[in-house]
Amino acid sequence: MSNAKWYESDGKNHEIVLSSKAVITRNLKGYKFPSKMDLTDKDEVISKVSEALSDRNLKLYALDGMSDSERDDLIDSQVYSDSGLFEDFEGKALLVNEDKSLSVLLNDKDHIKIKAQASGYTNSVYKMCEDFACDIEKKMDVAFSSKYGYLGSSVQNTGLGFRLLYTIAIPGIVRTGDGLEILAEKVKSLDWHLYPFIQQDRQMKCDVFIISSTTALGADEATVLMSGDRLIKEIIKIENICRDNLRKSRNDLIENNFYRSYGILYYSKLVDPFEALDLLSWIRLYHGFENRNEVSIDWRQINTMTSQLLWSVLPQRSKGGNYTVDGKYLAARIARILRNQ
Repeated sequence: MSNAKWYESDGKNHEIVLSSKAVITRNLKGYKFPSKMDLTDKDEVISKVSEALSDRNLKLYALDGMSDSERDDLIDSQVYSDSGLFEDFEGKALLVNEDKSLSVLLNDKDHIKIKAQASGYTNSVYKMCEDFACDIEKKMDVAFSSKYGYLGSSVQNTGLGFRLLYTIAIPGIVRTGDGLEILAEKVKSLDWHLYPFIQQDRQMKCDVFIISSTTALGADEATVLMSGDRLIKEIIKIENICRDNLRKSRNDLIENNFYRSYGILYYSKLVDPFEALDLLSWIRLYHGFENRNEVSIDWRQINTMTSQLLWSVLPQRSKGGNYTVDGKYLAARIARILRNQ
């Protein structure tokens, strides 16, 4: 059986769209929301959902019984990232498939949170999520209102109980005048939300962003998918134009920073994740124009390094305070990626 992870494959438009994700939340009739449930009811929910999905070849993790290596693997695979990972584990569980592209989180804010993820830009993640949600709805009684739709623990998770999220790397737009402000207004006009993947004291720490759908009530899945498709295609077009313009107007600077960045990442023995993310931005801007006899790198390596760095910091930032990351460990991981080891 393959041990390859979903993020190690090349997806469509992966030079800009790092990942596409879909999230569907559902709650079961007859149970309080998890924050008000006792352990007996939480165990019942885990047992019932596990049984309903028993033919799906998923591995069950009890969050209060995970080893450090299992936890790190789930973080690397972007299965679970928020501050709940460092809070009360009791009564929470995960069902995860082999390549970590599909996960079902049980008893967090809602009874069931289904997440599908894939490299690059694709709407297949919605189909993956919907397939699991339909399976659950056929086998279990979910909380649904003819007036409000699917009932959730928050307004955001009520109605559709569905969100799309795209992780995008946009160094061209960020480095082009008012490009980021203009993009933010465009995203807002389509009822989507744009925010930095990592920020500190309201300052963005890298040029990787998340675009998330916000519509929950009064819309359908087709509308969300269509608006997301329109938005992502426009972002891809604009980012490519910005990268081309920057290479034409500042070629010497971008070329020099590309080679310097590659050398630092390749030979460093100690890596600061934010510095490394900035170095990868320069590599993104010039990749494809370098001398292949001098430098050997591809988009899979660039995106894998980016993901490893982002997800080494994100759980730490979720806890608040200063982040703590092992710089030697990160340097070793980056070296292995660059050397295809």
